[in-house]
Order: sequence, then structure tokens, then C-alpha cells
Amino acid sequence: MDQQALRQMRGKKMASWFGILFFGLVAIIGFADGEGLMGFLGAVMTILSLAALIIIRRQINVTLTPYRPGKGYWYYRMSPRSKKIYLTAGQWILILLLLLFWWAGYFNWYMAFSALFGIYYIQAVVKRRIRLHTDIDDASLFELEELGIIEPDEPVIGLYKDFALWSEVPADAKVLVLTPDRLIVIHMTSPESGERYEIRLKEIAGLGVIASGKQGQGMIITLGLADETVIRLSLVGESYQDSPEQFFQAFLRALDRALAETGAVAEPEKAGRSHPEGTAFQDGEPRPVIRHLDLHETQPGAQEQDRQNETAEHAAPTDLEESSASPVSVPAGRRMLDF
Repeated sequence: MDQQALRQMRGKKMASWFGILFFGLVAIIGFADGEGLMGFLGAVMTILSLAALIIIRRQINVTLTPYRPGKGYWYYRMSPRSKKIYLTAGQWILILLLLLFWWAGYFNWYMAFSALFGIYYIQAVVKRRIRLHTDIDDASLFELEELGIIEPDEPVIGLYKDFALWSEVPADAKVLVLTPDRLIVIHMTSPESGERYEIRLKEIAGLGVIASGKQGQGMIITLGLADETVIRLSLVGESYQDSPEQFFQAFLRALDRALAETGAVAEPEKAGRSHPEGTAFQDGEPRPVIRHLDLHETQPGAQEQDRQNETAEHAAPTDLEESSASPVSVPAGRRMLDF
């Protein structure tokens, strides 16, 4: 998790505390004055603010629950069509709440603006990204093959990039490639070079996810491995070509299948793609150099970061520069890497 994402999470934490205090006061005043509707709505918003605070605290403190195949994350498991239906229902609820407040005499312009902005955001941002998400195509896979990220004809069931074109790669960008038995993480240390790590799906024991980034378009995925290693992946989510939510849905399905299998796992069949003549990168286009590193042997990098826990103390820098993966302070016996 980078510093910007950490600041956003701490800002959400403060907003949650404010919501608990403010709406709790609204509930008390409403019930005390005999305004049942006002008190009820204040109590509901207080509960929602408390739930948000608990989720954010768990992410900051890296508290992961054991992952159970097929359980939890119900929204991300929905099909695109089901998500659109669910989001449409949410838009109608906002409209009905607005009418309810107007009928009860609590209508004001701030409330109207908040509800209308929520309806617009769902329609113009969330639904649009679900609709425009691009399925994996052979052209994208040929690029990965030429960069040495995947083997020729290796099956790929999920792909996410923080960018649309390899000629426009921002520093610190991430690429996630999902195969039937592995999650491949590419961390671009610069537009010209990157680092490749592999995570076996069977090694994942814990999982956490929370929205982040601009207008909540990004996502922070936290993985807990069987060897007590914790990996946190920050996905920017600013490209409509690759939706973090749709990638996470494919990831959940692959993780369910991998953890449900017992005994020896058969080698995935080759995809059998038809390779075009020539190269995926045109003459003159930059071609990044990707280094293959072992996640379990990688030493944390030299970048100093804030501790990502309640004390907000500073982590000690280190001299090692073998990897750009950034460490954070975690309980003894646990190793944590941020990408």
C-alpha cells in the first residue's frame, strides 16, 4: 500500500468516527424529541459508520480471517448482469429515501445533492466500468509472452493492468496475471523495467479487500500466505479497460478451485493460441525488461515507509536493495510486502 492509499484509509477512518458521533447524536436527539423517523435513520447511519470503521481498522492493522472457498465476498462473486441489477436497486433506494425525507419534512439541498451524486456516480462510473471491461484477448497475451511474463500458450484466466498501453507505463504500476494455479504479480519499478513474482494459489490462507483510490475506483487486496507472509496489492483502477472488480471475481473463482482440489494437481492444458507473424511490439516501441524474482527469497527494499498501524510510527530503513517490494511493520513472526 503506497502512502497515498494509506492517507486515504486514515481519512476514511476519521470520517467513520465522525459519522458515528454525528449520526449517534442525531439518533439521540430524534428519539428524545419524539421524532421516530429521525431517530431511526440516525441509528441506521450510526451502525453503517461503525461497520465501515471496523473494516478499515482491520485493513490498516492487517487482520485477516482464514479464507473459506465459496464463502464471503458476495458482491464480487456476482456476474456483471447481477451487479448491474444490484446497483440499479441501490439507485432506486436513494430515490425513495430522498422522497421519504421530502415527505417527512427533512428535505434540504445538501441531502438532494448527496443522493443525486450517488445516483450519478453509480451510473457514470461503476456501471460504465462493468460495461466497458475488456475480456482477455490474444494480443494482450502475446505481449506478456514476449516480455517473458508467461510461457508460450500458458493458459490465462484473469488479467489486470494499471495502464492501457505498454508505451505509457507509469512508475509503480502493477500487472496481475491469473493462471489456473498461480497469481503472477508484476511491479513496474520504472517504465523500462519491472519485477515478476509468483504466488501459488494453494499457499493463500487469508484474504481481505477494500475499495481505495480516486472516487473508490481502486482496490487494495491483502493476501495471507501459509508461511505467515502478508502481501498487499494496491490496484489503481483508473483504466476502464481493466476492472479491478472483474479481475477479483476471476481470482475468487480460481482460488476456490485451487483450494478445493486435493492430492496432485494436473498440469493445466496449453491454450493453443495462434501466434501472429512478427512481434507484438512495433519497431521503436519501448519493451520493458522484466526480472524474475522469488517471492520467498526476496529481501525487502530500501524505501522507508510509515508504519501502517494505529501508532503511525516510522518503519526503520534497510540497506538491502534486491527488490522494490516495500516492507511495513507487522507482528513478530510475520513478513509483509507492499506492491
